Amino acid sequence: MRLRQPANPTTDLEANQGGRGHWSVVCAPRDENQRIPYSCPACKSENTQRLSTVHMTGLSQFSAVTSGIGWTGTPILVGGWTTGISQTQLSQVAAPPTKRTYSRGLLLLFSGPLIGAAPFAIMEHLHGPSQTYELLAAIVVILLEIGAIASLLRGVAYNKNVWPELFHKWQSCVMCLRCGQVFHP
Repeated sequence: MRLRQPANPTTDLEANQGGRGHWSVVCAPRDENQRIPYSCPACKSENTQRLSTVHMTGLSQFSAVTSGIGWTGTPILVGGWTTGISQTQLSQVAAPPTKRTYSRGLLLLFSGPLIGAAPFAIMEHLHGPSQTYELLAAIVVILLEIGAIASLLRGVAYNKNVWPELFHKWQSCVMCLRCGQVFHP
């Protein structure tokens, strides 16, 4: 019993029928002015890769065991374990857009009352109690808290509205490995 695969129109065209001058669809000669979708618009090279692939191929995890022997009157044996991620410069260039963090807003939100009130508490301690210092301290604390909330809201809005679009563009961009041009096919 002999099994036969169904015909593949891409590979089983004229190239597999013998004779010179017959070209398959994949290997057919192109017109010089015809642009391939993934060829670089700057240098016309076909040596391209998606940014996501360039980024991931430049990352590598490592782990190592280190040990050493020393002598300070008595022998000392020291050992350790190291792990980490190594990244090439090309991978850093091709890195995806980062989301904004909320650390600055949270830090200001929780430390604002201390930062805003501390100078006026020192002034009250040096010059005696005053309604002016208390009022100024309250105003500064309120302004710092408003700034912290605004920073948090800007971060949330960016991560929800702007970042997904930038990430989608990054996923579809291609880098020429000859000249370094980044383009959208």
